Amino acid sequence: MFDRLKARLSLRKISEPSYENKISKPKEEEREEWDRPMEFVLSLIGCSIGLGNVWRYPYMAFKNGGGAFVIPYFCVYFLIGTPLFFLEMSLGQFTSSGSAAAFKMSRMFKGLGWATAINSFLVSIYYNIIIAWCLFYFFASFRRKLQWSDCGNWWNTEQTLLFSNSTVFCNNIHNRTNCTKPIFPPEEYFDNYVLRRSDSLDNIGSPSWSLSLCLLLAWILVGLCIIQGIKSSGKVVYFTALFPYVVIFALIIRGVTLPGAQAGITFYLKPNWNKIREFDVWIAAANQVTFSLSVAFGPLLGYASFNKFNANYLRDCIFVTACDCFTSVFAGFAIFSILGYMSFKTGLPIEQVAKGGPGLAFIAYPQALSIMPGGPFWAVIFFFMLLTLGLDSQFAFADVIISGLLDTFKQLRRHKVFVTISYCIVCFFLALPICAPGGIYLFTLMNEYASNLSVFACAFIEFILIAYIYGFNNFMEDIRMMLGKRPLEPVWFFTWCISGPIMTIIIFFSSVIRFRTPTEGNYEYPAYANALGWLMVCSSLIFIPSIMIYELIKAWKITNSSHYPVIDNMPHYLRMLVYASKPDIEWGPAKIENRYGRYESKTDQSTSQYQSDIKHGNNNSAFELDNTFHLEL
Repeated sequence: MFDRLKARLSLRKISEPSYENKISKPKEEEREEWDRPMEFVLSLIGCSIGLGNVWRYPYMAFKNGGGAFVIPYFCVYFLIGTPLFFLEMSLGQFTSSGSAAAFKMSRMFKGLGWATAINSFLVSIYYNIIIAWCLFYFFASFRRKLQWSDCGNWWNTEQTLLFSNSTVFCNNIHNRTNCTKPIFPPEEYFDNYVLRRSDSLDNIGSPSWSLSLCLLLAWILVGLCIIQGIKSSGKVVYFTALFPYVVIFALIIRGVTLPGAQAGITFYLKPNWNKIREFDVWIAAANQVTFSLSVAFGPLLGYASFNKFNANYLRDCIFVTACDCFTSVFAGFAIFSILGYMSFKTGLPIEQVAKGGPGLAFIAYPQALSIMPGGPFWAVIFFFMLLTLGLDSQFAFADVIISGLLDTFKQLRRHKVFVTISYCIVCFFLALPICAPGGIYLFTLMNEYASNLSVFACAFIEFILIAYIYGFNNFMEDIRMMLGKRPLEPVWFFTWCISGPIMTIIIFFSSVIRFRTPTEGNYEYPAYANALGWLMVCSSLIFIPSIMIYELIKAWKITNSSHYPVIDNMPHYLRMLVYASKPDIEWGPAKIENRYGRYESKTDQSTSQYQSDIKHGNNNSAFELDNTFHLEL
C-alpha cells in the first residue's frame, strides 16, 4: 500500500506544473481585435464625425469668409490633420497599445501618451452633458406643439420675440414697440427651463433633477455600448455612424424646398477673400480640424491598436479624413437652408439668427423647427441625430482611458467590465455640477481650456518625437513591417518633419499670446475660475515633464554604473541623454510573431527577465540586450 501511495504522489508531482512555473508564466487576457474591418472604419467615422461637423463648422465657415474658408480649412487638413491622423493610426496598429502605453519609442517622452489620455478624459466629462441636453430635447419633442414655439409659459419674459405673419414684436403687452433686447423663445426655454441658469459661477446651486437623470441615462447608454469593448461598440456603430447621414440628407431635401433657403445657402457659400489673409481665420481652421479629427486626443491610437498587424490602414485613413471633410461642408447646407427659411419668416437678417455650438443646436435650429410644417417630427429626428453623433465620439473618448488602464495594468483585463462601470460612475459624478443652474459656466470653462492649447502642444511633440528623436526613417521602416512598403514617403517627410511641427508650434504660441479669458454671454469669469482653467491645461501637459525628469534620473543612475559601456569617451550627461532618448525595452510590436528584423533580438530575452536583471543589479545581460537593440536602431 505504501508503494502504491508513493507512486501516486510521484505521478501527481510529474503531471502538475511546479509553483515556480505558475509564477513565471502568468496567464494574461489577450487583447481584443476587430471582428470585421468595416467595424474599424465605421468606428473611425463615428469618432471623427461628431457634433463639431454639424454645429461648429457651418457657423465657423460663414464667420470666417464663407466659401473662402474652405482654402485654409483644406490647407490645414493636408498639412496637419491627415498627417497626424495617419501617424497616430500607424503608432497604434504597430504597438497594439492605446495612447497611454504606445509612446515608448523614447523613454523621455512616455508621458506624452498620458497627456493625450487626460485630454480625452477632460473632454469626456463635459461632452456627455451635451448628450444629456440632446436627450432632454429629444424627449421634449414628442408633443403636438413644441414647448419652445410660443411665449405663454412661466419661463418667458417680456423680451421674448413673437412671430405673426412675418412680423416680429416683443411679448410686452404694454410696450411692444420699445423692446431694446429681444430674445428668441428657444433661448429662454434653454436658459430658464432646461438649465435654470443662475447669474454667475459663484451661485452654482444644486443639480437639476431632470438634467441629472438625462446625464445618468447618457452614461448608462455609453456604458452599455462599451461594456464589452469593441465587441459591443463595434456593432453599435453600424447604426450610429450611418444614421446621421440619412438625417442630414433628409434635412437638406426638406430645407431646400422652403422659401428663403437659397438666401441662406448663398450666405453660407459667398466667399470673402479678404478674410483668408487674417491669421485668426487660420487659427480657427486649425482648431476645427484638430477637434473634428480627434487628433492628439488618443482615440485614433486606441481604435487602430485593435487592428490586425498587417491591416491596410492607409486606405482607411484617406477614406475617413475625406468623409470628415465632406461631412462638414455637406452639413452646412442642411443648417443654412433652414436658417434662411427662419430669416425669411422672421424678417431678421441671417447673421442675427445664425449661431454656433450649443447656440445653434439648442436655440437657433429649434426656433427654425418650431415654425416649420411638421416641426415636432423634424425636431425628433434632429435631436436623435445629435444624440447618435455625440455617442460615437463619447465611445472613443471613454475608450482612451479604459484601454490605457488595461494596457498599463494588464492584470485588470480580466476585470474589464468592472473598470468600464467604474469609469462611467466616476465621470457621472464629476459632471454632476454642470447640471446645476451655474453649470453652464463650468461647461464653457472646460470647453475653452480643456481642448485647445494642450492639444496643439501634444501635436507638436508628436511630430518632433517621430521625425527627429525616434527618427523618420525608423518609423517608416516600422510602417514597412505592417504594409510591406513605405507609402507616400515624400508627403509624410514634408508634413511630419517640416510643415507639421512649424504650424503647430506657431499656432500654440500665437494662441497663448493672443489668449483672451473666456466669457459666457455677458458674464466675465473671476480670477479663480481662469486659474482653474489653466490647471486643466496643465493637468495633461504635466505628465510630459514629470515622466521626463523621472526617466532622466533613472538614466543618470544607470549610465553612471560601471557596467554601462563608455563609447568614445562621451561625457556622462550626453550618455544620460542618449540613453533616455532611446526606445524602451518594451517598444515594438506587442505579439511575438510580429517581432522580426531589428526587433528579433528582443525576443531572445523576455521583458520580465530584463526588468528582473535591472531590479537585482545584474546589469550585464540587461545592458547587452538593450544596447544590441539600440545599435540596430
